[in-house]
Amino acid sequence: MSSSKQKREKIKVARDEKKLSHSSKTSKAKDDLEEFELMVGLKKGTIIAVDRSKVFSRSVLPEIPDYYRDSLFTCKDCGEQELWTAKQQQRWYEEQGGEIEAVAIRCHACRSKEKLRRDIARRTHLEGISKKQNSRSQREP
Repeated sequence: MSSSKQKREKIKVARDEKKLSHSSKTSKAKDDLEEFELMVGLKKGTIIAVDRSKVFSRSVLPEIPDYYRDSLFTCKDCGEQELWTAKQQQRWYEEQGGEIEAVAIRCHACRSKEKLRRDIARRTHLEGISKKQNSRSQREP
């Protein structure tokens, strides 16, 4: 039977090994993405400097990049590959006040559909509330 100290050491070693394997997987994924971007033919020259005074983050230690760069993403609704340009990123983060941790997840068409769905849901909800308030006011003497 092993002591508590020995058990803690085993747990610590296992955690360290897990961290190392996770970091190697992450770096491999980044390398694969960069290779894919080169295959697709993204322009490497599309870079815009970040104005750090305009970037917002809720994180205590945000990792604010030095520049915006065109990046590919896959739409979570339709699965299509879409390009999020450096100019669009600059507009989102600096002009519209988006958090630096946020990334694009929907293509333009799916974003429009989602916005329409939210607007309809909001309108339906507010109509239901107003009907409920009107029925209560009519019942009360």
